[in-house]
Amino acid sequence: MNRRELLRNSLLTIGAAASVNIPVEALIFASGDDAARELARPDWAPVFLNAQQNEALLALSETIIPATDTPGAKEAYVNRFLDLVLSALPPETQREFLDSLAWFDSGAMARYKATFVNLSDQEKQDLLNLVAWPHTQVRWGETDSNFDGHEHFERMKTWIAGAYYSSPVGLKELGWDGWPARGIFKGCEHQPEEHQDAK
Repeated sequence: MNRRELLRNSLLTIGAAASVNIPVEALIFASGDDAARELARPDWAPVFLNAQQNEALLALSETIIPATDTPGAKEAYVNRFLDLVLSALPPETQREFLDSLAWFDSGAMARYKATFVNLSDQEKQDLLNLVAWPHTQVRWGETDSNFDGHEHFERMKTWIAGAYYSSPVGLKELGWDGWPARGIFKGCEHQPEEHQDAK
């Protein structure tokens, strides 16, 4: 099973998005055809992230969900969608996201002396392999063995996968045929007393 299947089959769809407080309206926005066109505009510019953060998010999301025989995070505009969602979220949630995103630059600098964006594809993959599992990292002469890379990876993976699988690209990968919801749900049209016999 590849990484994409693991993400798809875990809780990293709409349930995962809810766990990191992505509003339901934003998920609906992401799956709407007109909204997807808005995110795809050639003159798109971030409204919350700065240029460096946007590039880091783009590189990280494409490393977590690369293009294979299906489109990856870049084609799904994951960075653009998350930029929009983050602009409407509480400051504490924004800070947690930015702290985790920044960790990948500091982690890359500590290990490779380059920011995450400037790593080779193999180095990006190696860094993600390092943080994919919880562990300690003890260095010579240090007493603190706490390694928080895994926590940051889990947070970013959840955000990225939630955004990907609520986009038209991700929804189609999950089996959505591209049609909007069919018809209008009216609910039960029976009167309450008509259900008494069913008890």
